[in-house]
Amino acid sequence: MSLRGTAVIAIWQDLVPEVKADFRKWHNRQHVPERLSIPGFLRARRFIAVEGAPEFFTLYELDCIETASSKGYLDRLNSPTEWTRRVMPAFRNMARSACRNVLSEGLGDGGFLMTIRGKDSGNFADRLRSVLETPGIVGVHLCIASEDASNIATFEKTFRTAADLMPECVAMIEATSAAAISEAGARLEDGGDRAVYRLEHAVSSEDVLAWRQKLSNELAQNRA
Repeated sequence: MSLRGTAVIAIWQDLVPEVKADFRKWHNRQHVPERLSIPGFLRARRFIAVEGAPEFFTLYELDCIETASSKGYLDRLNSPTEWTRRVMPAFRNMARSACRNVLSEGLGDGGFLMTIRGKDSGNFADRLRSVLETPGIVGVHLCIASEDASNIATFEKTFRTAADLMPECVAMIEATSAAAISEAGARLEDGGDRAVYRLEHAVSSEDVLAWRQKLSNELAQNRA
């Protein structure tokens, strides 16, 4: 399917190797559910690199760009949990952009995704549409960063060892295989910073609500 909502937060990072297991547990069990409990956060997907870098890419899909500067989100960013404070100093090569979606077409989700970070050349949307005809390609997306939403100073950022990079333009190609993405990518002459990722984890706000309701029901049964 096309991206949910009209905006995204796109995040790339490497990690200090010894923290990767703790990162995945934190990301799966605390961080993503916390984010998806904020009004306007619709879905999260985490990917791991199979070609290029940084190693991890997380995509949050939002109802609108205003969600990226909403009180609910900023309250979380300025009150990080103890687990967040422990994990974030291990981030390296962090890049983060809050973006408006200017193109999102396709049907279904791909298990592989290419990100292209750079500048919008003006006709990139048309060139992305052209690769939809490549066998195995299921979606293409083009997102343009909002500097105001991306560059808000927050307490959470102080736990990272360097300032975040902010890609101005984020293009994404979703596919059923890495080979299909390579074929499609070869047709684009963009000069951007590319990496190919495999899906590790995907969860929606509805999933989080159901999961928390299940936990609450189990707790009530245990107390009965």
